[in-house]
Amino acid sequence: MDETKKPMIQQGWLRALLYLLLGLSATFALVFVIALASNSNMQNLLKQPTGTKDFLFTYCINNTGFILVAFLMRVLVDRKSFYSLGFQWKGFASDAFTGFFIAVLILCIGSLLLMALKLVYFTGFSFNPMHLAGTAALFIVVAFIEEIIFRGYLLNNLMQSMNKYAALAISALVFALFHAANPDISILSIANLIIAGVLLGINYIYTKNLWFAIFLHFAWNYFQGPVFGYQVSGFGTNGMLQQTLAGPTLWTGGNFGFEGSLLTPVLELMAIALLAKKYGKTVASR
Repeated sequence: MDETKKPMIQQGWLRALLYLLLGLSATFALVFVIALASNSNMQNLLKQPTGTKDFLFTYCINNTGFILVAFLMRVLVDRKSFYSLGFQWKGFASDAFTGFFIAVLILCIGSLLLMALKLVYFTGFSFNPMHLAGTAALFIVVAFIEEIIFRGYLLNNLMQSMNKYAALAISALVFALFHAANPDISILSIANLIIAGVLLGINYIYTKNLWFAIFLHFAWNYFQGPVFGYQVSGFGTNGMLQQTLAGPTLWTGGNFGFEGSLLTPVLELMAIALLAKKYGKTVASR
C-alpha cells in the first residue's frame, strides 16, 4: 500500500472521533445480531463475565467491532496499512521488554511495600499450568485489542491534529472512561487508569510503535492477577499466590486490584518521568 497517500479525512481528531462512534455502533450491532442468532438478549451478552472462557467470549464480542472498524478506517480513510499502526518489531524489541519489566517491577515494588506495611499477606501458593496458560492467552488478546484501539488508532490519529502530549492525555482519558463500568470502580481507580493510559502511551508518542505498550499491558494484567492474586480492574482471577488484604482499600486497591491503590500512581508517575526523559533523548537518533 502507498503510505504517502493523504487521508480521506484530513483532520486527525475527526478521524479519531468518527472511529469511536463507528466502533461503538459496530459493537452494539454485533451484540444485537448475536443475541438474535442465539435467541438470547443483549443484557445477557453484556453482563459481567465469570471465569476465563466467559470473560474472553464477552470481551471479544464487546471489542471485535472496534478492531474491525480500526482495520477498515486505517485502510479506507487513513489510506495506510494496518501494519503501520505500529507493529514493526525490528529495532523495537528492547522497548517491548522494557515495557514488560516495568510492569513487573512496579507490581513487585508495590507488593513489597504493602507487605512491609502489613497491608497484604501472601498466605499460599498454587501452581496450575492450565490456568496460567489460559489466562496468559486471555491477557495477550486483551493487550493487543486495547493497544490497537487506544494507542494504535486513537492516539495515532490525535497526534496528527495536536501536540503529542495533549493527544496522549486525551487518549488516556478515553482509555479510563472505557473501563468506567468495571466492577468496584472508584474515582481513584479512574484517576489511576488515566495515569496508566499515559504510561502505556509514553513510548508511542515518540516511536509510533505498539510493542512497548502491548508487552507492558500484558505483563501488568497477567502478573497482577494470575501471578500475584490481585483483582484485575475489578475482575477476579485465581492467583498463583494466595493473598489476604488487611488494610484500607485506599492503599491495597481492594476489590478493584492493585491498580486501585494510591501506591500505583506514585510508582507509575516515576516510571513515566524516567521514560519521557529516556525516549526524548534517544528516539531522535534512531
